Amino acid sequence: MKRIIFLLIFGLVPFFYACSDKSELLVPIPDDITFNELQLSPYTHNIPDNGFTSKGVTFNTKKNGNGTYSGFAYSNQNNRSFVWSDSQTARDTNLYSVYTSYRNMTEVFAVACANSEADTYFTIQQPTIVEHILVANTTYNYLAMTYGVNSGTSPIANPNIPSAPKAIWNTFAPGVTRKLNLTGDYYKIVAKGYNGNTQTGTVDIYLCCRKTADPANPDFAFLRTDWVKADLTALGAVTKVTFSTESSYEDGTGNDLIHSWFCIDGIRLKK
Repeated sequence: MKRIIFLLIFGLVPFFYACSDKSELLVPIPDDITFNELQLSPYTHNIPDNGFTSKGVTFNTKKNGNGTYSGFAYSNQNNRSFVWSDSQTARDTNLYSVYTSYRNMTEVFAVACANSEADTYFTIQQPTIVEHILVANTTYNYLAMTYGVNSGTSPIANPNIPSAPKAIWNTFAPGVTRKLNLTGDYYKIVAKGYNGNTQTGTVDIYLCCRKTADPANPDFAFLRTDWVKADLTALGAVTKVTFSTESSYEDGTGNDLIHSWFCIDGIRLKK
């Protein structure tokens, strides 16, 4: 009798697993904006001439005559170490790379150059609540804030290359000579929402935050080393979100020394 019961129970196991698998497949997957439909060759980026659209959301790009741009590019690069020269090609490796603790798994993502808030924005056709976005540091900014190495410092290890000898590496970030590790230091994204021409709200998103920097959380002390979810529901229903950056590290004339670069992915709109 026990043998028959055992066989019956054992025979039902695949049935239960099949039911479980089926129910899991029926769980809805959020229709996030991930940019993965945008085509890129491996380890490259693209600065489009007139912006780009992903799942109905349009991202602005403005190219300048000197080869720079404001707004958004898109990339799949994930370099996490110093570069060996100050050529534009070498610097671009880190400017268009997302810094993550391990190999980036999000495929294509957007890279913002927010030098001009007027040019750095995305638009939505109908007023919609943005539940959240994922943001991360570029490798260029992460290295500048972590090491502050510009010249004449002690040899340090090259991040994520254990076999490389220690050396005096250079972040090639103009004017950056110290780490962003002092009390009150910060680097943040400022997101502003608009419904038509009416501003709906502002959200601060810290990518580096030392003690006392964030008035709402004075004990926070971190430098982001991966993607982090930023809640934008406080902006309300919007047709446009603009971006700029602010830093506590400035030159003598009040200009930020940490460049206005960051990465965006996984935008979730409320249905």
